[in-house]
Amino acid sequence: MQPAFEHTSYSTILFIDSMVALEGKPLPTLPWKEIDPSGPILVLVVPQVSKETDKRKRDGRLAKRAREFNRLITPAAESGRPARIVEGPPAVDIAVARTARIDWDKLDDLDPEEGDARVVAQILHVFDVPDSRKMLLSHDINPIAMASRHGLKCRKMPEHWLLEPEPSPNEKEMTRLKARVKELETEEPDLAAKLTFGVAQPVRIFRIEKLDEEQRKAITSLIYANNPKIRQRSPDRFGLGIDLNYDDEYDDKYDTYRINTVPRYAASVHRLFEVHFGQVPFTLELSNIGHLQAENLVVTLKATSGTTHNRFVVYPLFGPVAPRPRQVRLGGPIINPRDFRTPVVERHEMHFAVGPNRTDTIEIHCADFRHGRCWTFDGIATINPHEEQPFTIDICMTASNMHGKIESRYPLNFDVSDVVLGDLVDLGTRTYHTPAPMAAQFRAALDRADKDWLEFVKIDDMPDEEDDE
Repeated sequence: MQPAFEHTSYSTILFIDSMVALEGKPLPTLPWKEIDPSGPILVLVVPQVSKETDKRKRDGRLAKRAREFNRLITPAAESGRPARIVEGPPAVDIAVARTARIDWDKLDDLDPEEGDARVVAQILHVFDVPDSRKMLLSHDINPIAMASRHGLKCRKMPEHWLLEPEPSPNEKEMTRLKARVKELETEEPDLAAKLTFGVAQPVRIFRIEKLDEEQRKAITSLIYANNPKIRQRSPDRFGLGIDLNYDDEYDDKYDTYRINTVPRYAASVHRLFEVHFGQVPFTLELSNIGHLQAENLVVTLKATSGTTHNRFVVYPLFGPVAPRPRQVRLGGPIINPRDFRTPVVERHEMHFAVGPNRTDTIEIHCADFRHGRCWTFDGIATINPHEEQPFTIDICMTASNMHGKIESRYPLNFDVSDVVLGDLVDLGTRTYHTPAPMAAQFRAALDRADKDWLEFVKIDDMPDEEDDE
């Protein structure tokens, strides 16, 4: 039979199995230099390989690869001549091999019902190429072993010639779910919260011993001496026999101050200084970093082992000031009706639905928190030295157009020192031995009389002191 082509013009002749055609990368993209750096190379396809690839044209996983391979070999099949698939170097041609009828009796170690055996048998019966020039390229050991037993040269296809493995059904489902989540995220706001404490960790706070009876007597005597009762002696300015500046309730107010307020201060002064030394600043930054606004945004801050506020709490640390007789002033302040109106909250404004008010919870609302917006809140946390550490602030964010919620936790570690009040301050001279964490901010606010940042709390407005014992 006349040869279909001249094999001597090729430096390498390869026979491929269906594994190379279906599981390998596309033939034109393979690094053929690893087989033969100069070429040209001839790739031959026996009928069994064509038959196996044809069967895969409707296979869910391999259909695309089978059709691509068929399109690649169609020109060679139609012409009966090699077709160029790589210009090179090295140049690579592909062709359909012609085989003679197989005498299976002479190949008693090959099973005609097995696909790999049929590929090897057909290679052995190809017309146009002498056996000495035939080489099988396969990734599977079984056809390589059979071909070697019959004297054929073999080359195992390198791992990097294979396509990436198809994902498993579970991996496909995971990919689908991730794509769905990403799709949903593009339809809802992307919110971020960041909270930072304005002190180094761990911050040092103090658990102060309660004053004993003798110490209480000493401090109350000092306060009485510095706050004597005022004698009311005012002349009759109007000649009517009455004094408009005389406060007939003053005696009762001073008695209450002496009998209740001052002793209550002496019993709780250690708590007042625990609060003073336990206040630390923090900053909350809320951002909408996505492409959609957050509708009906709700942000909740929940503190443990302490409370949160937006002002620095100031108690009468060195004792409550005694009441004074009222002074009658003719006329009075001008009342503006607008001062009693409920403030209007715009849709884009943040407002506090709960607190801040020296409690463990703050809740912030915004009807329309626009994308690209950043809002900052400067707060003050008060750490309770009698609670377990760390002090934490938990943040929860949700919105009506957002699935689920975003939660984060911010801990602040603290060290507690057990001290007596005299270790921290001298009540007589009103001097501090140890500065509080926010001493500089406190002093600056006092100097500028910043009533928006300072919250002065009277002894009478304090909750009853619990018994420590």
